[in-house]
Amino acid sequence: MWQFIIHTPEQEPTMVELKPGTLTLGRAATNDVVINDVSASRQHAEIVFDSGTNTVTLIDLNSTNGTYVNHQRIRGNYQLNHDDLIRIGQFLMHLVRRTGEMATDSFAPGTHRYTRELLLESLDENSVLIYDIARKLNTVLEIETALSEVTSLIKRIMGVDICEVNLAEQLKEMKTSDFIHPLAKQAILNSSAEITSQAMFVPIMSGEDLIGLISMRKARSETRPFNRHDLQLAIAISHQAALAIQRTQLLEKVRREEQTQRLLLRFVSPAEAEFLLKDYFKNGELPGLKEQKVTVMFSDIANSTGLAEHLGTAHFGTILNSFYREATQIIFEHDGMVKYLGDGILAIFTEQAGGMPTEEKAVVVGKKLLGIVNRTGSLDPEQRIIIGVAINTGQAMVGYIGTKERAEFNVLGDTVNIAYRMQDYARPYKIIVGPATVAAISGKYRFRRVGAVSLRGREQTVQAYEVLLDG
Repeated sequence: MWQFIIHTPEQEPTMVELKPGTLTLGRAATNDVVINDVSASRQHAEIVFDSGTNTVTLIDLNSTNGTYVNHQRIRGNYQLNHDDLIRIGQFLMHLVRRTGEMATDSFAPGTHRYTRELLLESLDENSVLIYDIARKLNTVLEIETALSEVTSLIKRIMGVDICEVNLAEQLKEMKTSDFIHPLAKQAILNSSAEITSQAMFVPIMSGEDLIGLISMRKARSETRPFNRHDLQLAIAISHQAALAIQRTQLLEKVRREEQTQRLLLRFVSPAEAEFLLKDYFKNGELPGLKEQKVTVMFSDIANSTGLAEHLGTAHFGTILNSFYREATQIIFEHDGMVKYLGDGILAIFTEQAGGMPTEEKAVVVGKKLLGIVNRTGSLDPEQRIIIGVAINTGQAMVGYIGTKERAEFNVLGDTVNIAYRMQDYARPYKIIVGPATVAAISGKYRFRRVGAVSLRGREQTVQAYEVLLDG
C-alpha cells in the first residue's frame, strides 16, 4: 500500500492512499489533488500507480515552475521510492509504502540527540515549510504571542491534538515533578528529542543551552504514528521557535530598558540616567534606599488651590507644566534629581567627585528659578505667580523603592521634612536655607539670619537664614 502524506503551511497534514491508475495534480479544480499555490500550473503533474509491478511514477507535465523530488527538479517521468519527498511550490508530499499496519523501513521510536547534523538535515528537508513559519513568527513582538503562535503552527502543520511549549524557567520546576511524562523529563535532562508512536518531546535549543521544550501528542488512535519526517519537521520548528523566543525576549529587554530610562529621565539628568542604567543593566535593579549626605531644594507655587479655582483647571495646568519644565531644565543642568509634588518640585543634589558642592548647586538653581519667575511673568503673561525656595543639607535615605515592574525614586528623612516646612518662610521670592547649608556657602554668598523658626509638625525650632539675591 502506497500513501502520500500531504503537508501545506495553512492546513493539517492529510493522507491520500494511492489507487491503481493515474492521480492528477495541479491548480485547476478538476484535478484529483488540487494544489492551491501560485507556483503550481493548472495541470502540473501526474502520479501513476501500477499495481502489477507495485511501482509509483511521477510525471511532470511541462510545468512552469517545476516539480521537485528530494530537492532535485525532475524532467518527464520519475520512478518514486519509499520516503521520497515531492515539492510543488509550498505543497509537500511525503511518500510512504506500508506493509500491513507498518511502513516499510518504519522509523523506530526512541532518543535522538539534538545535534548540529540533525538540525541541518531537518532544516534542509523542510526548507519550504520553515520559510512560511519564519515569515509568520517574524512579525510577533511579544513572548506570549510567540509561544501561542508556535503552538498553533505545530498543531496545524503536524496534525497533533495536544501541544504545549514551556520556557526554561518552567522546565526547572518540571525536572523534579513526579507528574511529568518520563520522556519529557529525559528530553529536559539530556537536551534530546524523545519520540514514541503517539508522543514527541523536542527541546528548544540556543547553541548548547536549553531554553524551552515542545511537548506534543496525538490523542486519536486512528491517526498515523509519528515517523522520521515528523521528527525532522519538529526539530526544524523548534529551531524557528528558538529564534522567535530569543528575539521577543530581546525586544522585551529593550522595552524594559527604555521604560526604565524614561522613568529615570523624569528625575535625573541624562548623564546621571546613563550612569544609573549601567548599574541597572548589570544587576537588574535600580539602586535601593541608602543613607547619604544630600542637599534638597523645595519650591512650590503659592496659593495653588485658589489659583486653580480662579483660573480653571486647564489654565492652571498649563502654568504648572511651565513651572515643571523651567525648573527641571535648570536642575538637570546642575546634575540634580527631580521629584514632582503636585504644585511644586523637590530637587536632590548628591555629592560628586570633583564637582561643585551640593549646597552651592542648590543655591545657584534656586536663584535661577526665582529669576525666571519673579517679575518676568514667563510662566503666565496674565497671572503673577509667587514662589519661594527652601534648601537644607544633611543625611537622608535616597534611592528607588517599589518592584521590578514599578519603581519610584524617593528621598526620606528629617533633612527633607525641614526643607519642606521652611517653604512657609520662603515666599515671596526668597531663598531660605538651613544651618548646614549656610555653613557650606559662607564666604560665597551674603545671607542674613532669620532666627529660630517653628516648623509645622516639629517640636524643636530650626535656625533659618535667607540668602540675599543681590549677593
